[in-house]
Amino acid sequence: MSTSTGAVDDPVAAYVAVHGQEIIDHLHEQHEDSLLFVARVLGRRPQATAAVVRGVDRSGVDVDITDPEGTHRARIDFAEEVTDPPALTGALLGLALRARAESGEPGQTSAERELTQLAAIRTFLTSVTAVEDVHPHLRRITFAGGDLATFSPIGPDTFLYVLLPPPGRDALTIDQSFTWEQLRQMPPEEQPVGAYYTVRAWRPEVAELDMLFVLHGDEGHASRWAARARPGDPVALWGPRSGYHPPEDTDWVLLVADETGLPATAAILEQLPEGMPARVVAEVASPEERQELPERPGVEVTWLSRDGAPAGTTTLLADAVRSSAWPAGKPYVWGGGESRAMTAIRRHVRDERGLDRASVSLVAYWRRDEPGPGF
Repeated sequence: MSTSTGAVDDPVAAYVAVHGQEIIDHLHEQHEDSLLFVARVLGRRPQATAAVVRGVDRSGVDVDITDPEGTHRARIDFAEEVTDPPALTGALLGLALRARAESGEPGQTSAERELTQLAAIRTFLTSVTAVEDVHPHLRRITFAGGDLATFSPIGPDTFLYVLLPPPGRDALTIDQSFTWEQLRQMPPEEQPVGAYYTVRAWRPEVAELDMLFVLHGDEGHASRWAARARPGDPVALWGPRSGYHPPEDTDWVLLVADETGLPATAAILEQLPEGMPARVVAEVASPEERQELPERPGVEVTWLSRDGAPAGTTTLLADAVRSSAWPAGKPYVWGGGESRAMTAIRRHVRDERGLDRASVSLVAYWRRDEPGPGF
């Protein structure tokens, strides 16, 4: 694993040291076509048939490129050095844009499509209108007013990034013009905090939506905020985004989630086509913290309990998927939960079950080592 050669307090080097392999795995699993395109153009190997990332750092990536002459190591630099971790994803995806501009070829790779979608995402300003405790560690928060009159979900698992005032502040420091580039330019004390959450219910007649927040005390900005949320509190919602896109020839679906992915799981079950079989594998802290899921014919639910183990530290979800016998037909696998769990399941269903990329969508809602989405 390659890391930055900068000082030991370099935040990009520190981030890559922890998450570098996850970043590389994501590129291989989600943007294989983009890597090959970049290898052909920026790697100067026009006959390339495969590209494997061996390392990433603040300046660029090291790639093994295979063509008819053999395998070659290439260094592909970013347009400019990355100075903070949030910019790393944009720099990696941006290599495809550079390759497109340099080649002049028509078309669009997966990385380019993702960048196009991200650029079109809006920021909605709204506020809390109601708070209800579902159980001691799950809170339903309702948002209404402001820009939500122009909001519309884009799928059963529609999720938004909930942007909150900086710690210790009551007022938002951003408006509808917010971008992640703007965030990187803001002083740390002015930067909003937040996490991704799924829209559990949307009532367009009153422009009102519900989200479910898992409460884990002060572990994470969003959980800390949700535990203290009151009507009138301002928020900004960045989105919407969606990861649930089953092919038309899907015969059955497998839904895999921890607490953070269960609201989306419930919404997906509610909107399944009539007669579509589904299997759900759900992980929670204990049986008392199960979330309500719709009951319908053809849906089987397997509940897994951590029984005292901290969230994100078990292999329960991946183990359950590996050990399960699958029915006949073409499956579609969707999941939402901790990053490493989603990566382990993705590897299993792609490498061992042989599913193609279009049949798998496993979304990392949060990472155990970071106060991130959902926690």
